[in-house]
Amino acid sequence: MRRVLVCMLLALVLPLATTLAQRPANAPDTAPGGKAPDTVYLEELTWAETRDMVKAGTTTVIVGTAGQEQKGPHMVDSEHHQVMDYTADKIARALGKTLVAPTITYVPEGSWENIGGHMAKPGTISLPDDRFLELLIAAGKSLKSGGFKTILYIGESGGNQQGMAKAADMLNELWKGEAKAYWIGDYYAKSHTDQENYITEKMGVPRDKIGGHANLMDTSELLFVNPKGVRKNKLADFAYPNSGVSGDPTKSTPELGKVLLQIKIDNALAQIRKVTPAATPPNYAQLAAAAQAERGAAGGQRGGGQRGVGQRGGGADAAPAPKLEPTMLTAPAGLSPTQPPDTTSLEELTWEEVRDLMKAGKTTVIIPTGGTEKNGYQMVLGKHNYVVARTADMMARRLKNALVAPVVKWVPEGNVDSQCPGCLSLPSPAYDMLLDAAARSLKIQGFKEILFIGDSGGNQAGMKSVADKLNAEWKDAGVKVYALLDYYEQSRIYYRAWLQAQFGYDEETAGSHAGITDTSQMLQVFPQGIRKDRMLPWGGPKDSGVSGDPSKATAEIGKMGLEFKVNAGLNQLKALKNPPQRGARGGGN
Repeated sequence: MRRVLVCMLLALVLPLATTLAQRPANAPDTAPGGKAPDTVYLEELTWAETRDMVKAGTTTVIVGTAGQEQKGPHMVDSEHHQVMDYTADKIARALGKTLVAPTITYVPEGSWENIGGHMAKPGTISLPDDRFLELLIAAGKSLKSGGFKTILYIGESGGNQQGMAKAADMLNELWKGEAKAYWIGDYYAKSHTDQENYITEKMGVPRDKIGGHANLMDTSELLFVNPKGVRKNKLADFAYPNSGVSGDPTKSTPELGKVLLQIKIDNALAQIRKVTPAATPPNYAQLAAAAQAERGAAGGQRGGGQRGVGQRGGGADAAPAPKLEPTMLTAPAGLSPTQPPDTTSLEELTWEEVRDLMKAGKTTVIIPTGGTEKNGYQMVLGKHNYVVARTADMMARRLKNALVAPVVKWVPEGNVDSQCPGCLSLPSPAYDMLLDAAARSLKIQGFKEILFIGDSGGNQAGMKSVADKLNAEWKDAGVKVYALLDYYEQSRIYYRAWLQAQFGYDEETAGSHAGITDTSQMLQVFPQGIRKDRMLPWGGPKDSGVSGDPSKATAEIGKMGLEFKVNAGLNQLKALKNPPQRGARGGGN
């Protein structure tokens, strides 16, 4: 019925259709990308700006890995992510001719079967070692195919280190010198030691009192990078058993955080400048094993590690942790009540705040998928990530019982060995397995409904496949997964019908990629991601990758596009939860 109504609408407005948009016959094959803004982040650059920078010698790229993990009652779960974004920017600018890929926030954080450590706190998401390795390798291959010659893996958490070491070894073996991958382990391990030495010598805090997680060091760093991410009223020395804190964060200051961050930056720069001129990168697996043994002999590793105990996680090869109650029940709210801020994002909440929001009924979680891809000369590579972050928040607020996981920025974009400059691809089945891991992590923490939405066409099949698989597996578990394909597929039909009815823009004028619809949504969500002087019919040059006429884009048109996506997704969810007798479309049946 919906398609019939759309066809009727199109028939009524057809006489209003404009002349089909046509690329001028004299359009150039290519053109300069233009003056790039003052940024090192790939997400904030267009593919053409990135291409021109690579041609001019910017052939080094940082792949930062962070994590979505509990950081005690006083810090938001994205502390590692926020710190990594800050330090990667400083390292790239200090090196020169270096860019920064989107930080990888889905990393090893522990087991789903033997729940303990970080995974015993709501909001933590774990990607097992083998799946993490696939993601790292796909990122490296994508960047190499886009023209980068030096890939620097830098990680904010202990559980990330061995995966990065292994990925670097595997890529170097594959590439045979065509490009080189480096694991910059000193950023984490050496800096940990140097930071402890500084605190002991300058502040008089004994080494055995510093702690290993959500402590003086972590908290001070976030106070400097983003003080809003620290709940100062929750700073306490071992607030209560199993709080997620190891150490005393009460002496944390932003001034100390600045010093500690500079130690990380300096150690990374020193190692990079030492190893990158070498003809052959070292064997990182051996270095990682030695570092692991050294940390174990010293009494364990800091935060997020895969083989730590207590608050420090636990990986696939860790000793099984005691099976706990559903993690949303961890620590009675009366013992440590919270006042969550006005946000739907798991990244902007502490684990206690997530716990209390879930107890209050927010047991639905949205996993948004975006992408880092070519979007014409006029639009940045991170278009889908910016748009889906906004629409996921809109959906969560309208549902009133939902929270939002970090945006999945690594999605199927084609062959990893044939990507445009700055574009990233994580083909299925690796993409599917990342979604599977996210869903499993959130299920064991007490979420009852898991919603997949995808802002790009290549994301859809994997979402439905994972939803169907998990629903079959969990049919008696009281948890449902919904792949809301209408968010993308059905919204496009209504959006184009509205454009034709409202403005007379036909299908060709509206375009199927980086045209009126996409450009308008970015003007509404992230206008600084649009180069207005490059908003040309068909994107201008023949290699633009644009379909349609983005010069007609407006923020007002974009606002309607967001509404069509949100409404289509929510309507499908309603239909799937209350299916008609003839059945319903999409995942989650």
